[in-house]
Amino acid sequence: DVLEHNMARKTVIPEIAEREKPVLPVEWYAKLLAGLETTRDRAIFLIACFCALRPSKLFGLTWDSYQGNVFVIVNTAWRGRLQRKIKRKNRFGQTNFRLVAIPEAVGWAIEQWRAQCPGAPPNALMFPGTRARGRGRLETPMFPDNWQRLRLYPVAKKLGIPFHPTFQVLRRSFSTHGKERGASHRKCRHNWGTATSEQR
Repeated sequence: DVLEHNMARKTVIPEIAEREKPVLPVEWYAKLLAGLETTRDRAIFLIACFCALRPSKLFGLTWDSYQGNVFVIVNTAWRGRLQRKIKRKNRFGQTNFRLVAIPEAVGWAIEQWRAQCPGAPPNALMFPGTRARGRGRLETPMFPDNWQRLRLYPVAKKLGIPFHPTFQVLRRSFSTHGKERGASHRKCRHNWGTATSEQR
């Protein structure tokens, strides 16, 4: 049977206000970095700012994924669990991992953090979770929300930053500032992890 009248003819689509999408000004990067107290936190912040990794990829990094000037992005951290993947190729010759360039300043911060992790095996997490009040390290990934809430947001509030510098804000800021300085859209998409294998 066919309806005689369009049941949706009187439907009104509500207007939804666009959400603000803040970008972190360049001058606040150094201030946030200076406000972070530990070598580990500074390394996490610099990777988030200048490698633009998703938090699931950042906290899934293991020491063998750090190759000096690049990260080999394979593992994923999700809800405190590490999902390890084996590097392989599909029938088209495409790999299931990608490479992300590491700027010199970020590499220097990582080396400082590695010096504080003597004896860590290659498959160990680069940023494992910690027990309450830092009383020892766990073998599970750190929760990104906890790191933001306990480490980054208090520094941002003290500096008077009017929004939370979330990982999404840091990724957006990376892309925005990169394009303003002449970086190609393709390059930004590759670092974001949204490029297809043909665009890499």
